[in-house]
Amino acid sequence: MKHLILSSILVVALCSHSQVQAQDEFNSPELALGFSAGVAHGVNHPDDKWMMQYRAFLQYELASPMLLGQLGVGYTGLTATDAYYVQTGIADLRLFFSPFSLPNLKPYFYGGFGVSKNFQKSGTDFLMLVPMGVGFQTRIADQVLLQICGGYTLSPSDKLDERERTNTDLNTLTNQKHDAFYGIMIGLAFTIGGGFDKEAAALREKELADAEAKRVKELADAEAKRIKELADAEARRIKELAEARRDTVIILEKGKKVVLRGVNFEFNKATLTINSETILTMAYNALVANPDVQIEISGHTDNVGSDTYNQTLSLQRAQAVKNWLVKKGIASNRMKTVGKGENEPMASNETDEGRAENRRIEFFVYP
Repeated sequence: MKHLILSSILVVALCSHSQVQAQDEFNSPELALGFSAGVAHGVNHPDDKWMMQYRAFLQYELASPMLLGQLGVGYTGLTATDAYYVQTGIADLRLFFSPFSLPNLKPYFYGGFGVSKNFQKSGTDFLMLVPMGVGFQTRIADQVLLQICGGYTLSPSDKLDERERTNTDLNTLTNQKHDAFYGIMIGLAFTIGGGFDKEAAALREKELADAEAKRVKELADAEAKRIKELADAEARRIKELAEARRDTVIILEKGKKVVLRGVNFEFNKATLTINSETILTMAYNALVANPDVQIEISGHTDNVGSDTYNQTLSLQRAQAVKNWLVKKGIASNRMKTVGKGENEPMASNETDEGRAENRRIEFFVYP
């Protein structure tokens, strides 16, 4: 039951936190006055029940931002069916330790000491208490904090519930005849005086704005650099393409040969590769520009394979080039095909590079 109620309170607190106003940094007030309400459950008897508890407190900031102090007074009821019922007044001093802060959330551990007094009987003693637990504070307005905490309060005595424990009924924490109770509380704290450090918040806001401006500038610079690199790369590509085209312009002069570098075929086949069309298109444009020119298309191979095979393959490749040009619109009677096999090498057939250069198509322009 204790765990169910604690989980429910934490869910409500987190839902409340998700609705609060976002702030740049959590700054605790120097001084705040608050009030909390919740439930308490004794650990003194098997039939302990949940009872109400209340606490008013004065919160103050200590030298370190990780430390807070709370001076509080309150009321706690404790009961177990047919066993005991007490109403106690409590005064305590708690020290809060917060190892870190989120933008709008300050979790903490707390511990301290205090005293309690039974309201129901006169002449009862003040009993020492040791509160300890965890919790968090979150800001729901400029001058208002929401606080939720859950803890354990130990009484180093056997008089808190006005009944005597047996030797087999010991406190599980101290293993002695000590009374104790759990508590879960939720409350509000209101700033007294100057409130939160607005100058620190303004400085933080300026730092965030400067950091954002720097980030935007860095992104803009990076984008400008990227665009310049792309532009430079495109300029280089255009220049290289222009140079490549200039180097591959086909000029048909009567009585001279032209090697169609870049016209390639599939391995051991007379099938043109796709990238051959670039050079073949140039050859087509040259024939269109010179309608009175007649050419001989000769195919050449390296020396791999038999003479007869290479002769046939070279003729088939020359015919494939002619067929491509005829299909584009060049008159068939302007072109003659021959296969010269491996008989007219341009380079040594002893290397891969030389053999690649020997596998070629040539135009011869008739005088």
